[in-house]
Amino acid sequence: MALINTTFAEGRERNRALGIWGGSGAAGLVVGVLLGGILTSTLGWEAVFFVNVPLTGAALLLAFPLIEADGARDGARAFDLPGALTVSGAITLLVFALIQGPEIGWVSPWILGALAAGLLLLAAFTVIERRSSDPLIPPRLLANRALTLAVVIAFMFMATFGSLLYFLSIYFQDVRGYDALKTGMGFLLPTAGVVAGSALAGRAVTRFGLRRTLIGALVIGAAGAVALGLAMSPDSSYVSLTPGLVAVSIGDGVVFTTMFIAASTGVTHEEQGVASGIVSTGSGIGAVVGLAILVLVANAGTEGVLGEELQVATADGIKTAVFVVAGGIVATLLIALTLRRAP
Repeated sequence: MALINTTFAEGRERNRALGIWGGSGAAGLVVGVLLGGILTSTLGWEAVFFVNVPLTGAALLLAFPLIEADGARDGARAFDLPGALTVSGAITLLVFALIQGPEIGWVSPWILGALAAGLLLLAAFTVIERRSSDPLIPPRLLANRALTLAVVIAFMFMATFGSLLYFLSIYFQDVRGYDALKTGMGFLLPTAGVVAGSALAGRAVTRFGLRRTLIGALVIGAAGAVALGLAMSPDSSYVSLTPGLVAVSIGDGVVFTTMFIAASTGVTHEEQGVASGIVSTGSGIGAVVGLAILVLVANAGTEGVLGEELQVATADGIKTAVFVVAGGIVATLLIALTLRRAP
């Protein structure tokens, strides 16, 4: 993202580039979900890790002719190692607590200790940043309203849209009885919607503005999540899920690209890497927090249930989780309304 933002000028050119970037990632997801199903069905689930080796090898080789050589470095800049260590430690411990809390127990000494240590490191990071002559996160970046809102929206995006893939996978396999290959094929339609939304988002921002595009996509996404939740049941057909899947996927693609356009707005070239890192961190934490909460919601009525009753309870739990996702998208919409209109 930082490479794109420093290569293309802010505005129409960068919006289009980020649209292509988002659409390419979503297109990769189309190939990935189908190929993942084939690999799992034929070679076993371990194959999904080995397939990354030739892909990253090809990307490494292509980097030499496609990316320009680095220019002269700014010798006056210093690397904020204490800040990097404290913030990395804080996020790692807090994420560990959120992931393992439901499994180990929220009052476990391990979870309480991780939460306490993570908060202490976060406090230490704040003190270090205030005293550093060259902080990891410059305070002026946090004063950028578009960037701070992009971080919040990225957090909410991964907690809502980003969690749907998990629940759809559970629904297809555990409720509808799809195998890995059929589940992969079931994701082709929604992923095509994400590709279309991501590819169109850059042009939509250029034509209609950042605020209008984001609000419109969130409205479509919320409506799609509600339609998807209403259609989910142990015996519902794939066709009945289609309207919700298409709407929520298009909203997903547009919001994904638009929030990264917002994150790069008004940021200097020298700070694009930091800005993209902040937004990526926010989205990663949002994925953990959102999934932890939604799994608790979805599993609330499945304890001690077996057989057909478990299938029904799982479907009901996923339906409830999807409605919670719809509520989260509406909350994100209210946050997006605070974005200032561009002149």
